[in-house]
Amino acid sequence: MVRTRHAPRPAPASTGRRTTTPVRATAVVAAALLGVLPTAAAPAASADPPSDDDVAAAHAAVDAAHLDVAGAQHRLDAIRGELAQAEVVVQTAAEDYAEAREGVRVAREAADDAAARADRARQAQAEARSALADAYRTTARAGDPSPLAVVAGAHDVDGVVAGGAAQRAVDRKNARAVTAQADVRATAENADARWDAARTELAEAKEQARTAFEAAQDAAATLTARTAAAEDERDRLYARLAQLRSTSVELEREREQARQEQAERARERAAREAVVAQPTPGDASGGPAADAGEPADDRATADDRATAPADAPREPRDEARERPAAEPDPAPAPDPEPTREPRPDPRPEPPPVSGVEQGAAAQGREAVAWARSKIGIAYQWGGTGNPGYDCSGLTSGAWNAAGVWITRTSRSQYLSVGKVSYDQLRPGDLIFYANDTSDPSSIRHVAIYSGNGMMVEAPRPGIAVRETPVRWDDAMPSAGRP
Repeated sequence: MVRTRHAPRPAPASTGRRTTTPVRATAVVAAALLGVLPTAAAPAASADPPSDDDVAAAHAAVDAAHLDVAGAQHRLDAIRGELAQAEVVVQTAAEDYAEAREGVRVAREAADDAAARADRARQAQAEARSALADAYRTTARAGDPSPLAVVAGAHDVDGVVAGGAAQRAVDRKNARAVTAQADVRATAENADARWDAARTELAEAKEQARTAFEAAQDAAATLTARTAAAEDERDRLYARLAQLRSTSVELEREREQARQEQAERARERAAREAVVAQPTPGDASGGPAADAGEPADDRATADDRATAPADAPREPRDEARERPAAEPDPAPAPDPEPTREPRPDPRPEPPPVSGVEQGAAAQGREAVAWARSKIGIAYQWGGTGNPGYDCSGLTSGAWNAAGVWITRTSRSQYLSVGKVSYDQLRPGDLIFYANDTSDPSSIRHVAIYSGNGMMVEAPRPGIAVRETPVRWDDAMPSAGRP
């Protein structure tokens, strides 16, 4: 059998363009343009440079990758913004609940006072009724005290006069008894009406507190769910960025966190400049700002003032640590029915504050020391230390421990304490945050300034009491000084 030997096929004529492995060439060029081609994977030198088609395709791939990267980064920023807004909702709901609980306390005290007044009025009514009955019994025992009987029974004029005087005395006694009984009956009826109104107000306050608590729990549950969903979406976005840039997921996570922290520092710097630039109404210092280089007994030293640069590095955010706890906070125990007996130890009247500075610098430092001693204690809805704290429970507890009484909620605290500008900050001053910084009724959070650009706060459910850099976004125009 004869085998036919074929001649080799001639090579095609050169057209000036490279036609071999165009996909690989495009990928190599695109990787080089993106700047992510690993050194170990660099291709061997070739005599044939990439063709025009390769370069054009590579540029198109780079443009598409850049758009994809920008989209991923935009979504990461949106996730961060959504979670921040959810935190605002939680803080607002928590403060609403704290106010509602304070309303229950005030209503209960009013109800207890009304019940005690009603009891005293009914006791006085019983005594007046008894006195009136005695008066009528006395009259009955005396027989017919008519004027004719007085004259007929008298032996002389003096007897008539004496009998008339006695009759008038009896009439006066009876009239007083009748008047007293009518007065105490009206007082008792008024006290009963106040007691009924106080009970109604207490029931309404309890219902408002229950509604506020449910709203706060719903907000916290929503934040928990959104945080978990955001974690999953972030992981997918980090993986996509790693694919686009030919890097690792961990590297992309660190890179994005650094980028977002840089953007947050820029926002905080702008927010601080805007807040500090605002005039402070009713400055508690009573005059121009003190020289930062001249410490005085009742002012902060230069080290204590907020002299940290606006763009000082923020504390790294541990998203896993700040994730809200999965377990819901236990529902508050039902409020007991108010007793109808007066309290043996009535709450002392607090000293008036009304926007007047009372606490000295030493007391401010004492308040900060107390607040720092609570770092690590869990956040508690409406908590005042049994066992945890909410934001205003922490600040009021700190200043009460320093010997200065302030109100219970952040909104009432802002209205009652003195106002100071931020360049006058000293340890112990209070920093307030609001949804609308022109409206104190929208205040949602308060923290205590601890010096050197730091503050102590009870942030929200899922995050324990902590010391953290001062945040300037959403800060009220003035700080507060108890």
